[in-house]
Amino acid sequence: MPAQKNILKKKPKAPKTPKSRKPGFVKLKRLFGFKMSDKAKAVMETPKDIISGDILEKKESSRLFPILTWLTLLAFLYITNNYHAEEKIRQINRKRKEIKELRYQYISKKSKLMNMSKQSEVEKILAKRGFKENTQPLKVIRVTQQELDSIKK
Repeated sequence: MPAQKNILKKKPKAPKTPKSRKPGFVKLKRLFGFKMSDKAKAVMETPKDIISGDILEKKESSRLFPILTWLTLLAFLYITNNYHAEEKIRQINRKRKEIKELRYQYISKKSKLMNMSKQSEVEKILAKRGFKENTQPLKVIRVTQQELDSIKK
């Protein structure tokens, strides 16, 4: 039975040794799964070469110009599109505020008109101008066809 217990026990793992830093192209190889040639490694030597512009003098880097130009164009289009979209959003917000203000004006003027068109309000306005309410009943005037014909001639 003691032999069976040894089989079930896990073996202790060896301590990990710290790995040294890998150069940038090795990281790219590991990340993207491609092998870089010596020429490509020479192109990607240091960020100092990129910043100073020395990388542009190398022959191998000339094949990157179309890609860089395309990426620059895409970045420019992206920025321009974003700017125009934000401007449209600002315009929409301004128009919404304007519509809201006009709606409030419409509602207030409509309520004033409804109030002014009440019979009691109309009577007050006409009383100020000198008109009086008619207290006599209405009279019906009947006209015959002959009277109408005589008036037309």
